[in-house]
Amino acid sequence: MSRRRYQSVRACPKYIVSCPIAASDILAVHRIFMPSQKHNAEHTALVKLMEAARAVEAGEYHSDLLADLVKARDEMGQLARVFDSVARNVTARDRQLKMLRVVIPMGVALSAEKNFNRLLETVVVESQKLTNADGGTLYLLEEEQLRFVILRNTSLKINMGGSGEPIAFDPVALVHADGSPNHANVASHVALTRKRINIANAYQADGFDFSGTKAFDTRSGYHSKSFLTIPLTGEDDQLIGVLQLINAKDPESGQIVPFASDDALEALVLLASAALDGYIREAKLRQEIAQLRIEIDESRRAKQVAEITDTQYFKRLQDQARAMREKK
Repeated sequence: MSRRRYQSVRACPKYIVSCPIAASDILAVHRIFMPSQKHNAEHTALVKLMEAARAVEAGEYHSDLLADLVKARDEMGQLARVFDSVARNVTARDRQLKMLRVVIPMGVALSAEKNFNRLLETVVVESQKLTNADGGTLYLLEEEQLRFVILRNTSLKINMGGSGEPIAFDPVALVHADGSPNHANVASHVALTRKRINIANAYQADGFDFSGTKAFDTRSGYHSKSFLTIPLTGEDDQLIGVLQLINAKDPESGQIVPFASDDALEALVLLASAALDGYIREAKLRQEIAQLRIEIDESRRAKQVAEITDTQYFKRLQDQARAMREKK
């Protein structure tokens, strides 16, 4: 890139919009501006722009990367502001495409599923795929307790609940025996507060009791590190259950990393909650209808019996039977 071309870039920021944001172009500018150490400020700015360009390419851009640079009043500040605007638009577009490609088909699959066990499994499996989580657990609320319904772990080849093996773990109580709320367990805390908890490292987290998790790790040789625990709520914020994802993995290195905020996951949680809520309500309605039919049948039967026993013919039969017994 020549000096004249770079001057045209500065004069017309639209050049950046019309071409892909590439670290190579910024690097070319860097080589022009850095024949010596005279331009330390420009060098620092260009390094930040190159880092931001790589973040855009990786789909990890956020405005904090250029927070200091966009405040500058010079030409590099103007370039950074244009770059930030374009990068945010690119990020928003990628997010929308991800929603179209991933979340909407998931929502259709969830709403169409008629088998409750498969529905429960789908919620966990798709959440794991979306977050690249190694493990996932789904709890459903039952009488002040969170009952394990699905438990999966890819590394340990664990598939429990649903179509898998039965889950032998005891439910998590929302309240202690003395009636006090159980905020020590992260799942019960999330259920009680209706607020999600994102923990980067369970072994360094304060405020929660991970002794059960650590005991499981000791027995299995596993290492539970990052946790994302999300409440699932229906209409009127009524708790349905809790979804817990464990050990997000970096797609390239495979290292365990903290869970990142993700609009696609937010949408999936809403769709999963709606699907579960709808299925539970429909099942409850079916049960109520069945019970009503039983009550109607019993009432009809009682009425039919009363109509028979009140007839003169039935009364004569009773008198005859009584007379026969007296003769004996």
